[in-house]
Amino acid sequence: MRHRFVAGKEDRLDKLIAEHTPLARNRARSLVERGGVHVDGRRARFASETVTQGSVVEVRGVADTSKAPELPERYRDASIVVVDKPSGLPTQAGREGGQTHAHGILAARDCYVGLHHRLDTPASGLVLMTVDPKANAGIARAFQEGTVERSYLAVVLGDPGPSGRWSEALDGQEAATRWVRLGAAEGMAVLQCELETGRTHQIRRHAAMAGHPIIGDRRHGGAAGRAWPRLALHAWRLALPHPRSGEPLTVEAPPPEDLTALLARAGLPG
Repeated sequence: MRHRFVAGKEDRLDKLIAEHTPLARNRARSLVERGGVHVDGRRARFASETVTQGSVVEVRGVADTSKAPELPERYRDASIVVVDKPSGLPTQAGREGGQTHAHGILAARDCYVGLHHRLDTPASGLVLMTVDPKANAGIARAFQEGTVERSYLAVVLGDPGPSGRWSEALDGQEAATRWVRLGAAEGMAVLQCELETGRTHQIRRHAAMAGHPIIGDRRHGGAAGRAWPRLALHAWRLALPHPRSGEPLTVEAPPPEDLTALLARAGLPG
């Protein structure tokens, strides 16, 4: 399904879609929330947004989530949900839309889903989203103030030592990653990494720059990228103050089956 039209008048996005395509307004709203609608080349975020006369609206569609991979929920309440994303599943729609992604799977289940951070497609692990717009301000504030703690397991080539901090700038911006070695064997090491900043591909790029690329990283890892079928990076722990109550919340996700054998080989204690 793909439709393209020029808005002949100023009106709500979902109403215009219903007038120019075979879609009903409720279906149009769902499609917008799942990332399948663009206005003047920009992905629309809300079905209620006002589209100005002369704007170009593209209804690109999204993949059928009935065949989507399993997306376990590690925590849910009336405000937030924390899902365990598998390796290979994007967190959100790409620029062209049309692919299955974690945000879209949840948007097909819930009336509202807000995305506040992302996890690389080849990585696995915890992703936090809101299911109540009233929780957005609290989550945004926690990220801005650095009170959201994100812990990752990574298998790297070589042994960088017992602990350390990578602080090389990325894309001209300050970036810092702390790490502790959990085990080492067979020319590899298992690190627990903590983000102090949230730059694109931060852990992957820092590890590669330090001479210890992550196993399975086909983008930054060189020869190490061919050593395992998937990226050996898993977001296993998320800790934050709850956006409504302020109480501390910790969510964990055990390493998936496609990483456990590699973690054991690299020296992670059983």
